[in-house]
Amino acid sequence: MELSRYLFKRFKEAGVRHVFGLPGDFFLPFFRALEEEPGIEPVILTHEPAVGYAADAYARVQGLGVAAVTWGAGALNMVNATAQAYAERSPVLVLSGAPEIAHRDPDALLHHRVKNFESQLRVYREVTGVATALDDPAHAIAEVDRVIDSILRTKRPGYIEIPRDMIRADVPVPARREPEVRPRDERAANEALAEVLARIRVAELPAIYAGAEIRRFRLHNKLVALAEKYELPVATSLDGKAVFPERHPLFAGNYLGEIGSPRARKVLETADCVLMLGALMTDVNTGMYTARFDRRKVISAVHEGVTVSYHRFPDVSLEELMDALLALPEAPKRVEPLPPPMPPQPSTAGTLTPDAIIAVLNRVAADRPVLYAADVGDALFASVELETDMFLGPGYYSSMGFAVPAAIGAGLAEPSRRPVALVGDGAFLMTGLDLVTCVRLNLHAIVILFNNHSHGMLAAMDGPARSYDLPTPDYVRLAESLGARAVRVRTAEELERALVEALDVAATILIDAMIPPGTYSAAMQRLGAIVRRLRGR
Repeated sequence: MELSRYLFKRFKEAGVRHVFGLPGDFFLPFFRALEEEPGIEPVILTHEPAVGYAADAYARVQGLGVAAVTWGAGALNMVNATAQAYAERSPVLVLSGAPEIAHRDPDALLHHRVKNFESQLRVYREVTGVATALDDPAHAIAEVDRVIDSILRTKRPGYIEIPRDMIRADVPVPARREPEVRPRDERAANEALAEVLARIRVAELPAIYAGAEIRRFRLHNKLVALAEKYELPVATSLDGKAVFPERHPLFAGNYLGEIGSPRARKVLETADCVLMLGALMTDVNTGMYTARFDRRKVISAVHEGVTVSYHRFPDVSLEELMDALLALPEAPKRVEPLPPPMPPQPSTAGTLTPDAIIAVLNRVAADRPVLYAADVGDALFASVELETDMFLGPGYYSSMGFAVPAAIGAGLAEPSRRPVALVGDGAFLMTGLDLVTCVRLNLHAIVILFNNHSHGMLAAMDGPARSYDLPTPDYVRLAESLGARAVRVRTAEELERALVEALDVAATILIDAMIPPGTYSAAMQRLGAIVRRLRGR
């Protein structure tokens, strides 16, 4: 069977209908084969980092994303995006072309080569869960299966390097080996469940803190069922935002220590039992380590195991614990009700601020089928107050340039929703040219540009500096030159009118939201104060 055809077969089995890429000479046969393959569309972006971010977003929504690039200048240009996928546990498959096996003269100064022909493979071993080069036809299919099965099982990216003369080669297809399934340890599971239940039963103020692994392992519905069964309030981490419906009566807000929602802080920091489900305790999620968790009161469950205070159960997974709790015939209930919601947001009249942008979105887009992709900066931190049930953002690794290509990937993975990118002008300057890709694909994306003429997050943490100032191109004319519609707004009222119109128009639209320099969201102000305090400033 032709190697490329086997790859496409595995993609289709995993539900992949789009492959994100940027062609290059060492991988041209792959893109030719891809164009010939029914049922899978190549999606060509403007730059390899955007390819990686789009595939990452597609993976977060669909379950597997595929990025295809050429050797050297292409794949090495996508290392950062792949590193983010690894850090944030996103199931991305990176495919790279490579020089023909027959032409690998160790003395040949071949273009795109670094030290030797294995340099790129070694680099990718550092940013993926599994990496391989298909240089042996007899074992090529087994290696493809090994990498894809690992990605699907662990939700970490994988890497496959394919020499140009292997892409369309006929290779033997051995009998498929089923992926290894970890045997369930009933004794450990029962012991863990008993300890967890003992904690919950005596707790008067238990609560759930949910994180990114809920989305990665497709546990949204089980989380809702668990919260409702036990009547537990749910706060989410920044990288786990929207894993629980944010208009649900049990939703308490996004918790980031002193940075996050005041309501979420009250719920979690007064809880006498915190059930952490799929949450990664990163510096960002903990609000630069201002989170107030008493480890003695914490039950932590992630894919690799369950920890009850200081007792660890490595053979019990997050999903196994949730299933066990859901299977119980009776559930202890929280003694006290969830604290009431915070007062409504203040009027958004007048000057445009990041918080005002979020307030307008909450009011105008609440009942619309949209998904949000936010970039690093105040577009991300202001979103702590955004009410949504579908949100993507690099809340841990925090690489800029994510939002516009992520809107493309997520929009293709979930075509029933309108993609809305929230992006600062600094991040837009990195990958914003893929607005032209939104237009070409008829995605009808809405891009809201948080335009404060600066790397505002850095200024919030460190004070103004010339190094943080940005050029001020005419983003409206730029967007129009790329085929999109565009409008500039300076007040919340103008933004609301523009957003209402954008939601009713079948076109890609950029809204250039002019924010006065030095104006930050409440969450960003809290972050800046914490960072300055930590630095003794």
